This record gives sequence, structure tokens and C-alpha cells, in this order.
Amino acid sequence: MPRAFSLSQTKLINVFSAFNLPTDLAELPNVFGDLVNDTRKLKNGDVFCAVIGHQQNGNDYILQAVESGTSLIIAECECIEQHGEVHYLAKRSPNGQKVAQIYFFQLNKQLYSFAKSYYQNPQSNMTIIGITGTNGKTSTSQIIAKLFDHCQQKTAVIGTNGAGQVDALQPLENTTPAATQLHQLFAGFDAEHIENIAMEISSHALEQGRANAELLDIAVFTNLSRDHLDYHKTMANYAKAKYQIFSLNDKQVAIVNGEDQQVKTWLNNWPSEQTVIVYGRTKSITQYSAFVRACDIKHHSKGVEFILDTHLGKQVISSPLIGDFNIDNLLAAISVLLVQKISLIYIAQAVKSLTPTLGRMEIFSAENRATAIVDYAHTPDALTNALAACRQHCEGELWVVFGCGGDRDKGKRPLMAKAAELGADHLIITSDNPRNEQAEDIANDMLIGCANPDEVTVVLDRELAVVAGLTKAKANDMILFAGKGHEDYIIIGDEKINYNERRFVNSIYQLYNNQNPAGAIS
Repeated sequence: MPRAFSLSQTKLINVFSAFNLPTDLAELPNVFGDLVNDTRKLKNGDVFCAVIGHQQNGNDYILQAVESGTSLIIAECECIEQHGEVHYLAKRSPNGQKVAQIYFFQLNKQLYSFAKSYYQNPQSNMTIIGITGTNGKTSTSQIIAKLFDHCQQKTAVIGTNGAGQVDALQPLENTTPAATQLHQLFAGFDAEHIENIAMEISSHALEQGRANAELLDIAVFTNLSRDHLDYHKTMANYAKAKYQIFSLNDKQVAIVNGEDQQVKTWLNNWPSEQTVIVYGRTKSITQYSAFVRACDIKHHSKGVEFILDTHLGKQVISSPLIGDFNIDNLLAAISVLLVQKISLIYIAQAVKSLTPTLGRMEIFSAENRATAIVDYAHTPDALTNALAACRQHCEGELWVVFGCGGDRDKGKRPLMAKAAELGADHLIITSDNPRNEQAEDIANDMLIGCANPDEVTVVLDRELAVVAGLTKAKANDMILFAGKGHEDYIIIGDEKINYNERRFVNSIYQLYNNQNPAGAIS
């Protein structure tokens, strides 16, 4: 866990000076804790930022913050004339301390910069790598961290699976945390002497200013396919949001998937000021001055082997990760290490040590049983890639158990089913976070995308769907359980219900292995 942060009064005054806030305040505490904009996370001595958000107004929670022991209130105001005004609240903190409320014009817009200054710019002591794209963010970030760790560079990740070093992740609410929490993490990592941070950056975070190109020393773009159109409305808007990860100047190195159609468009007009490394599996990748390519690829039961062809030379790579899309993720990660001047030989040694990311093409097997794979694939493109990866390693028939989320992009549902029907031999449609929709209605929306809906099995109870797949599949078959991956819940209505697909599948395979190795359990 990151160490507790504290900021002296003198340093706070310097921060205030940079934002035209008053510096001659009386009765301030000598030391301040974390910067927080959620009273539920506020500790005694923290500074509360009362931000005016899209859904809630932090000013409504000021008294609650005082009762929780805040040492200072930074309150957003909507009138520039109020900026810098100071009021002392009638209500005192639990220790009897007066609490000052300082007004800050457009605090929400400036929260990132304010948090950076408050935490004394901790990211300047580390290399910050940002990864964005529809698919592959989590796997790529964790591969980067594992490779760096093997090369004796202490690395943390921030993303879907949590924050921290890979083997000690702490859960997060959002893929990309809010500005205050993000800089709190940076400060903690800096105190722990972390050298690199690989962080997932969502399109929402880029659009909302929770992360920006200025933060990143290296920006990685994996791919773009349909997702989040309930938020972005159009693919053009979605692509525009993702493009914001690039600085377009010499302050940052860009790493991009040269086989992605959107990337090809960007590369036609790429600014000469920014160095870009292009990665992929096709010969065309080598046309660029800096490239990382996988060729002569060989798939086998324990992973893949290929020749790594780069602008710096060639190297044989042996990876335990299955699927071509994991080769793409690996190429992106290798590109990052090349930027940091790690040799090809050392990279090859590090790749051999890799293990799958939790809930990402994670394999479960038992003698005389079908092989199960649990993966997070929840977009048409991700499902297509996951099924293609399974097909490369499947000796028998390929099954897929999957669903679609409720209260989300409905247009994706038939596309998911179409991708499943094209990629698998047998489909079982089930629920996947139906939220406030009826699971049966979501399943019916999905079936529209199937050419042969009568051949699709629908089992709305997710656990029963898993059992159905495992019961029906034969020994040489493979079953992809798609959509839940690392998640340990399923959302029904507004309630999160405990459900860990990895553990559930693993428990069944433990029964297979422990009770009857011959495979008689059904």
C-alpha cells in the first residue's frame, strides 16, 4: 500500500500562489493530508475538493466533509469574481479546528493541474506509459509491467484490474481514476521508488480531462472498434477522443498498431515532430523508420514462437501467451521496452517468463475434459479475436458462452452474436450485467444477429450456462467463457451480486482433477 501523504503549510501556500489563491491565511493547520473529492474516502486531515460535477455538486457535501475531519475546503464556484474568496465555516472539525473554505473558479476543469501541483509533480520522477484502445489495454499494461520487472525496473500498473505492482493490485472504481486519486497513486508510487507506471487510459478519461497527453512519456494505441457508442454516439467521436492521448510533439514517443484502420489514417498525416514506432504482423510495417514486427509465427499448445523483426535488429521470441491478438499486445509492450533502450536479447529472456493476465485468455484444463478459457472479451472485435485464438489451439469443436450488458449500446448486441456464430461451432447465450433491462430482452436483441437462431442455446442464469457448456463439450473441445474475465460480480438492477467466473470454472476443474481424474463427473 502507498505511504500516507502529507503536505506542509509552506508548500501548500506555494501551490496556492500558482493558482492565484490567497497566501496570507490565518489558522491553517501545519500539515495537510490527501486531496479528496469524495467524502466517503476522506480521512482526518485531508483537503476536500468540492467539485461541481455532471451528476453531483460537491458543495452539497461540505458539512459532511467537516464532520469527517477535513482540514480545508476548496470549493468550486461558477463566478470568476469569487475566485480566491475565503470563508471560515461556523461548524468546526471534530478536533475543534476552524475550517477555511476557499472558492476556486472552474475547479473541475483545473483539478488535474491543481492535484499535480499539490502532490508536487511526483510523475516527473517516473516514466509514465499510457495505453488506450478498444481492446488490449489491460493485457498490454500488465505485460509491460511484467517485462520491466524481469529487467529489474520496478513498475506499477493502473487500470481495470486495479493499481499497484502486478502481484499486489488494489481495486479501483474506474479504469482511469479521477485526478485527485490518480495523483495520490503517483505520490505513493514515487515514495515506493517505482520507476515506471503502465496505465490504461479510457476514452472517457481523455474526453473528461482525467488524463491527458502532457502526462505521458510514451503513448500506446492498440486498436479501435465499436464500443461505448452510448457515450460517444459516433465512431468518429470515439476515434477523436482516443487521439487525444498523443502529444503530437517531441515531448512524447507514440507506439501504434499499424494494422488498425484508424491508425493507417492517422499515419498518413503524422506530425514529423513526434517519434512514432509502428508495430504489427504484416510486411508493410517495415516501411516505417521505427517498426516492431512479428513474422514466421508458429502456434503450439504452450504458446507461440516468432521472429521479432525491428529497426534495431532481429530476435527469436518464445511466448507462453496464446492468440495472435496477444502477439499484438506483446509487440506493443516490446516497443515500450525498446524506447527505454532495453536490448532485444534481454527482452526475449523476459518474454519467456510471462504468465497470462487474470481473466485474459486464462486456461483451465483436466484430463479427458474440454479445455475452458475465461476471457474479458465484450466487444464484437474482441470476441472475434478471442475465438480466432481459441480456434488455433482447438482440436475438436469450439463453444462460446457469452452475453451483452444492459443499459449499454444496443447496436452491439446482434454484432456480438454474429461474431460468435462466425467464430464458434456452438453458442450459448446468457446474461452479462443486465442491469435494469430484462435478460431475456437482451438475449432476443442478440439473436437478431444470428443466421440460425434456432441452433443457439439460451440459458439466462450465468452459472447454469457455464455448467451447460462444460456438460455438453467433449474432451477435445474448447469452451470460451467470454465477457466476465477478471470481474467478481454481475450487476442485476442496481445491485452488484458476487459472481467470479474464474473461480467458479476453476472449482469445477478442481473437482474434475481431484475427485475423478478419468473425467466421470458431469
